[in-house]
Amino acid sequence: MLIRSLQELRLFFPSHAMQSIDPLIGFFDNSEHDFLQDKLGTPLYNYLCQYYKGNDSSFIDVEDEDTSYNGRLLLMAQRVVAFDAFGRAIGVHAVSISNAGVNISVADDYLKPDKEAIDTYRSTCVKEAHSALNRLLATLEEWTQTAAAAEEPDEELTAIVSKWKQSRFFYLAADLIIPSAKVLQEYLNIYDSREKFIQMLPDLRYIQEEMLIPGIGEELTDFLVSKSQQIPQYVATESQPESEEDAAERKLIMRTIHAARKFTAAALEERTLILRTPSDRRQKAHDEQVRLLQSLKEYIVHHQDGFIALAESAMEESPLYIAPDEDRQPSTGFKNNRKGNAIFVTPPLR
Repeated sequence: MLIRSLQELRLFFPSHAMQSIDPLIGFFDNSEHDFLQDKLGTPLYNYLCQYYKGNDSSFIDVEDEDTSYNGRLLLMAQRVVAFDAFGRAIGVHAVSISNAGVNISVADDYLKPDKEAIDTYRSTCVKEAHSALNRLLATLEEWTQTAAAAEEPDEELTAIVSKWKQSRFFYLAADLIIPSAKVLQEYLNIYDSREKFIQMLPDLRYIQEEMLIPGIGEELTDFLVSKSQQIPQYVATESQPESEEDAAERKLIMRTIHAARKFTAAALEERTLILRTPSDRRQKAHDEQVRLLQSLKEYIVHHQDGFIALAESAMEESPLYIAPDEDRQPSTGFKNNRKGNAIFVTPPLR
């Protein structure tokens, strides 16, 4: 249990007039195991429960710069549990069960809530629970990056990050061309929802494995994915001047990854059922992904020599690879059926 006092509950519901937390214990337990635990992952959830159990003082202070990583994680988790639990409880608490049957419980100094008020309360709690969950996941993403960049690791932060990496909601799907919700948000509006991103991972994997890889080749896709994990190092700075060769390489890689991600996002918008996409927009997304895949293929072919210089084996295994003729002019990227006749036949979409 991550909430055990009315004082803690008042952080999230300041106007509550409950005299005992006992009626909500079952809902808290359900929320922790059904809504929170899989997001944190069992190792991190158990770690947080042990931390909470080992501290006798009540956690009633809001987060500030002096709050430890464990304390901040606990406060965020409590907010998720509190709003989800109250959203679950409102329908049950609206009626009272006794030996006489099912009745409506009404306090003397409160008006009876109507159905609209109950529905509004429930929907608000659900919305706040998902907002709290997104904040929790976004913070864990930030902490993972902080831990990786730290010269002197923080013990609490290291423990949290190492355990969260065992969760299926760990933010970085490192083997995908779109590896995180943050990256996807740049191409498709998912309202920065980490939860939606995780739910769409099967669609993203299908698109990459059944559409992108057959189109440009498995080795070339793997090459682009590996480079996409290093994107920050491709950003030129004044302190790191580039040669013309380095600048050309960076431009080629960045543009190709960008094109592959645009295609993937369009295909995702057409395919996924997680987003509420109107049927006419799905059709437009289909037309866009066909065009974007074709554009990606043409760009790779036109810049084939650059890819061969970067990763010869990856490019030569691609279905787009064209073995150069002796008299082929460099950087044309087109197949010569005979000397002087440049023709490129586009492979069919699969």
